[in-house]
Amino acid sequence: MELPKEFHKEVTESKENNTIDFTDNSVKKNVEITPLKPGGSNFKTHVLIEKTSSQLRYKPSIGGALFGFIFFAIGFGFLIFNIGFNKWFIQEPSLFNFFGLAFGLVFAIAGSYMLYTLYKPRVFDKQSGYYYKGYNFKPNERKLEHQFRLKTIIAIQIIGETIRSKNGSYGSYELNLVLQDGTRRNVVDHGSIKAIIDDAHVVSRFLNVPIWHAESNKL
Repeated sequence: MELPKEFHKEVTESKENNTIDFTDNSVKKNVEITPLKPGGSNFKTHVLIEKTSSQLRYKPSIGGALFGFIFFAIGFGFLIFNIGFNKWFIQEPSLFNFFGLAFGLVFAIAGSYMLYTLYKPRVFDKQSGYYYKGYNFKPNERKLEHQFRLKTIIAIQIIGETIRSKNGSYGSYELNLVLQDGTRRNVVDHGSIKAIIDDAHVVSRFLNVPIWHAESNKL
């Protein structure tokens, strides 16, 4: 894994949360330090807010919501235009018309999925005692991928990676939760290292668990 250049400086300056006594380093040494979700956007997609004193919740950033809406609007616009054009101006659908409908449908579906994913609740809730990621939360004692008790979270993990493409490169950063069994669950993954570090400290204080940076696991 290649860490972005600014990752070392920013993370070193932010420091780990050493105010919390966590003596069992055996779990820490075995936690994976590769990206949990390779890839990621090059801008901030989510904002952490304190809904109440007992609940933290992520909501889409303005940029994230706008990005998804633009995809949907382009696709929906193509669909409406081609349906109307076919109805009022031509008798038989043409290949161009079919292409426009297909293009619009793909963009509309992609935009809808982006918005669905962006607005999917990501919630730390002390009243229920759970962290959950999804629209239909119901307390469940079974171990689920996107729903588990807050008391099973032992640390917050920050990881950065460099994403390369033919158009250049950029840094993407993950905020992950480390569970008692050493497994990880991703919360957010985007391009703002400052927001990721700030969010990690807020969640760390809220849950009273330490922050583990990827570099610190290389012991």
